[in-house]
Amino acid sequence: QLTDFVNIIVEGDVNGDEIINILDVIQTVNIILGNLPNNELADLNQDGFVNVVDIIFIVNIILEN
Repeated sequence: QLTDFVNIIVEGDVNGDEIINILDVIQTVNIILGNLPNNELADLNQDGFVNVVDIIFIVNIILEN
């Protein structure tokens, strides 16, 4: 099956569950606080840093849906 070999990347889906919600915000906060390792999916604005700006991006994605 093709889906066994394809990883779906959804912008804002930091935890990789294919749903963008508060859990992605929480995981991003934990990355910022150093409680979780850095995750390139959390750097939504692709500036090389995971910070509050990325959280705002995720919240905006949630509110638009």
